[in-house]
Amino acid sequence: MKITNKLWDSNYELAELSLNTKFVQGLKSGKLPKHIFQEYLAQDYFFLETFARAYGLAVSKSKDKYSIRTLSQLLIGVSEELILHETYAKEWDIDLSNNYIKPATKNYTDFLDNVSKTLSAVEIMFAMTPCMRLYSWIGQRLLNMGFDEKYKEWIITYSDKSFENLAKSLENLIDSYQDQFDINQANYLYTRAMELELDFFKAYSDF
Repeated sequence: MKITNKLWDSNYELAELSLNTKFVQGLKSGKLPKHIFQEYLAQDYFFLETFARAYGLAVSKSKDKYSIRTLSQLLIGVSEELILHETYAKEWDIDLSNNYIKPATKNYTDFLDNVSKTLSAVEIMFAMTPCMRLYSWIGQRLLNMGFDEKYKEWIITYSDKSFENLAKSLENLIDSYQDQFDINQANYLYTRAMELELDFFKAYSDF
């Protein structure tokens, strides 16, 4: 079994916990209050900026053309997602210029910042791929369950084949990685990212 499949399978319980948060279920049912979705979008913008920087550092630490090319394409994908968030912000009356980072977001961004500045390219990827896989998986699950129209755009975005392809391209890059890495470190980074994602969803489940 591929390493990314093993890591996903070993953290599947955390994925289900994220899916079953009140926040995610509120997206499905449409019962998530507007002001909580607005706050989530504003905070997710901080995370996407950190994700973009992490991709940039992974590119700078990569040793082969395939990794550089793939990670550069993924960086473009995050850049497009940032633009999408800016569009969402206008649609949902969110002032990103007055935005300030909150604890659950900062815990996640600090983790990713530290990993991307101090660890290797593949270790950065181990910390990043859980978010890509989790969002794609949640989007597809909500699409298949049926959902209210209120947050349809969010669900369509993350359930889309193009986002699934971004997640797969990062996983394929890890699975084809030739240099040695510490599997225990890989497990730690993957699991920690999943835990922080769960904490992020929980932060918007108090309604």
